[in-house]
Amino acid sequence: MPWQRLWEKCRRDLWLYVALAAAAVLCLLLGLGGSAPAGQTDEEARLARVLSAMEGAGQVEVAVFYDAEDAAPCGAVVVAEGADSVAVRLQLTRAVCTLLGLEANQVDIFKLGGGS
Repeated sequence: MPWQRLWEKCRRDLWLYVALAAAAVLCLLLGLGGSAPAGQTDEEARLARVLSAMEGAGQVEVAVFYDAEDAAPCGAVVVAEGADSVAVRLQLTRAVCTLLGLEANQVDIFKLGGGS
């Protein structure tokens, strides 16, 4: 008898359980798929987050280039709002070199434009 009452209650509230399950699946999909913007790797998104947290950097975009033979980073381009400051450019270069294991001549820093 207790199973029948439980089944009746579940059947009566079935729409609620389906809606909750759909919401949970949607949240999982958004959480998994939204880690990096389209066309950007997770590593580039992580680098952009770290670099934009630096004082004076502002909004930052990063592109990392890889060696075709061993898939190791061989260069990087950083576009940042604060790149008009020499001090910010030096800090960004040092951080990218440290994080990716690159030499300073393998990293280019540019000022982020308005894009009109």
